[in-house]
Amino acid sequence: MSDQAAADPMVRRILITNDDGVAAPGLKILVDIANRLAEEVWIVAPEHDRSGAGQSISLHDPLRVYQHGERHFAVSGTPADCVLYALAEWFGETPPDLVLSGINAGANIGDSVQYSGTVGAVLSAEHLGIPAIALSQSFVNREQIDWTPVTELGEAAIRALWPSAKDDKCCWNVNFPACAASDITTMEYASQSAGSIARPQLLPGQDSRGLSYWWLGFDRNTEHQVPDDSDVAVLRRRGVAASPLRGEHRMPGDGASIALRKT
Repeated sequence: MSDQAAADPMVRRILITNDDGVAAPGLKILVDIANRLAEEVWIVAPEHDRSGAGQSISLHDPLRVYQHGERHFAVSGTPADCVLYALAEWFGETPPDLVLSGINAGANIGDSVQYSGTVGAVLSAEHLGIPAIALSQSFVNREQIDWTPVTELGEAAIRALWPSAKDDKCCWNVNFPACAASDITTMEYASQSAGSIARPQLLPGQDSRGLSYWWLGFDRNTEHQVPDDSDVAVLRRRGVAASPLRGEHRMPGDGASIALRKT
């Protein structure tokens, strides 16, 4: 993959991963954003969709790595594997300045955060002292995802959070609302909501040999109430929700929100 020189580089080197896989459309969008933020961009993403992997790592299977271009690789493991492999194989004593994970197809809010491979990747980076930000785009219809909110505002959001990520050693979980990009003006500090999972659910089936299997899912309470400062509430009022994954750091600026568009 050829470099696109950053017109106004924020950092020298960014490492990108995700949990939707190396061919996911959100990954390409994040690469385009990163190329405007860094002098050097590395992409190390799972070979296939690893949604729900959380912060898991591969202990019982070897990792296989496939090169897709210059500084562009697919790994057979989880998002956390991708981060750890990249740090061990290519970065040594000079780790990336920032790890970005996403852009996930669908919000990572409430009780989905603990299962998210997108979030797991940034937590793995944070454990090793590397600033990290996870980004996700909400949608109404998976077949017709509107990526324009994060496409237009992702760079501004990352630049706004970078000082806190760097100085406070805080990693962030950022979610973009499912609405027209023109309706979004601010990014708000958001607490993680309790979520809507009421109980686990099993959907049974049988394979071609008559052997039983089960799909794991959840019964959800769609009418649960959430605080005004929660990630769910921020998205409902068409704001970008930024939640700290470590510590209780507040948004830069006035401490509650920051403008993403110039007035």
